[in-house]
Amino acid sequence: MSRVVVLGGTGAMGAQVSSLLRECGHDVVAASRATGVDVATGAGLDAALAGADTVVDCLNVVTMSRRTAVSFFAGAASRVADAAATAGVGHVVCLSIVNVTDPAVRRLTGYYAGKAAQEEAYAAGPVPLTLARTTAWFSLAETFLSQIRIGPVAVVPGLRLQPVHPCAAAEFVADAVESGPASGSPPRVEVRQLAGPEVMDAAAMARAVASARHPGVRVVRLPLPMAGPRVGLLPEAHVPTDPRTFDGWLTS
Repeated sequence: MSRVVVLGGTGAMGAQVSSLLRECGHDVVAASRATGVDVATGAGLDAALAGADTVVDCLNVVTMSRRTAVSFFAGAASRVADAAATAGVGHVVCLSIVNVTDPAVRRLTGYYAGKAAQEEAYAAGPVPLTLARTTAWFSLAETFLSQIRIGPVAVVPGLRLQPVHPCAAAEFVADAVESGPASGSPPRVEVRQLAGPEVMDAAAMARAVASARHPGVRVVRLPLPMAGPRVGLLPEAHVPTDPRTFDGWLTS
């Protein structure tokens, strides 16, 4: 049995990952500000990571600001990487986004820029790293309805996505922990990827959620003029897919 610290372990995704890892027999510590661990300042981080074999980063911040996102994600990753090295942690697993380091994608929003900076900060550290990149989760459709909102109107960019079930994303991260770090010296950075079964339009996803759950909301699709941002979040053909569909998630 190994000791696994899940940062952001009380959030929606972190809680799912923590539960799956416990079912696999791991000793799991779900760390967050609620448990006294603040990655923004480093408070409680050394104590939480003491004796850990693996650290899983499921941290998140809800922002569209580039400065805020880069400061949070890159700063937290640097502090976690340093604390993990000091504690003798053997493996860091970071939940990330397919294609987020592509220049066209990281320019798309401040949030993506922050996630790209997070990957770079972990990769610069000494602890073996697995980047568990997924495409957008089905639940992002709910977020689209509130990001750019004018009264009952939600403006949603015309992104093409290949979204994946949130449960599949959690299972994917837990599997990365189970598999352990990639072999090699010096420590390698392993990239794993997962996508959903079908290409969808972000506005269409938001309309479907609005129709099923928020009938008073009207979705307006915002066309994107350049192909890079429009299709940059789509995975390459060889990326493994999970078969669970958006319609199945919406009606479940």
